[in-house]
Amino acid sequence: MRQRLQLKLSIGRGAALLIGLLGLTACQPPDPPKISPTESPKIEENGRLILNNATLEQANPSGQPLWKIQVKKATYTQDQKIARLENIKGNIYQDGKVVLQVSADRGEVYKEGQEILLKDNIVAVDPRNKAIINAPELRWLPKEGVLISPKGIKGSHLQLEAKARQGRYDTRQEKLELQGQVVATAKESRVVLQTERLYWEIPQQVISTDQKVAFDRYINKTIIDRLTAIGGRWERKNNQVILQENLEYRSLEPPLQISGSQAIWNYQNRTLTSDRPTEIFQYQDQITITGNRVVVELGNRIAYLKDGVKGINQKTGAQLYSQILTWKMSEKIVEAEGNIIYEQQEPKFNLTGDKAIGTLEDNNIVVTSSSPDRVVTEIYPR
Repeated sequence: MRQRLQLKLSIGRGAALLIGLLGLTACQPPDPPKISPTESPKIEENGRLILNNATLEQANPSGQPLWKIQVKKATYTQDQKIARLENIKGNIYQDGKVVLQVSADRGEVYKEGQEILLKDNIVAVDPRNKAIINAPELRWLPKEGVLISPKGIKGSHLQLEAKARQGRYDTRQEKLELQGQVVATAKESRVVLQTERLYWEIPQQVISTDQKVAFDRYINKTIIDRLTAIGGRWERKNNQVILQENLEYRSLEPPLQISGSQAIWNYQNRTLTSDRPTEIFQYQDQITITGNRVVVELGNRIAYLKDGVKGINQKTGAQLYSQILTWKMSEKIVEAEGNIIYEQQEPKFNLTGDKAIGTLEDNNIVVTSSSPDRVVTEIYPR
């Protein structure tokens, strides 16, 4: 069974004009958009219908609004399947509530109102969370509840701005997905994220990615911290980033490189915390210290390592083993406790005890014990 749809045009104070539009469709088609022009419609010789200063709206089968837009001009193609719009402003609804307020210079309505294309100077605002989306082109699919941008997109919310080559916004989840050369910048914390795919849960202020990701933190125009990993989660409410795999962290001040499998970075406090094996490399003095649980306070220039710690002087080969170690980077001092073993190459000897303190870069380590007879020195003659 097929039937011809009709579109009702409300003109002036109540005159009605029924015009057969939109062609033939399958049974139980969606209701066509309603159009309310403030001026009389014009029909050109080629059969095109032109409406000036009109309001277009679409409802679902239950009568709830799907969208309602005002246009300066609407021109229907000869077959009445496409409406081309100029100077667009209106609302997009979901479950009867406004989820997007949109404006654009141009646009088109397809498929009996089941698809809307916006073009040029687009602004879409979600009034629930105040997020703003800008793009050169956006496609709205009411049935799916998604806004799609194939030609570049920018999202903004609470001092965070994210740009990408393409993206889509899920209005039900209030979630923005970005793909291709993604750059997200937090102005207040001066953190910049770069990746190839990003998911932004806007109400929760959470950004996540399963791709290779880089985080840079700036002071003025200088990068003071750079982190890279495979996968990460940025929790802006907590000022922290959870990094998943192949973590690499490079700090300018103090001059450190940190690597591991997982860590939490608080960029406001400049702290890095991990309960996985982590290596800290001070590249100026060629000192490497590893531990199974690590807290690095970069602002205070101090690191705490525990549950099996190993420190190495890469220049001389000296090594220090302990259960717990505190590294005071400004003073270049290490303080270690528990099952101490210190091994030195020139001259070659071993020290064992309960505690150790000193500087690894010049092999100046003192090993002590609560019981003097527990300090053991082993000297290896040439």
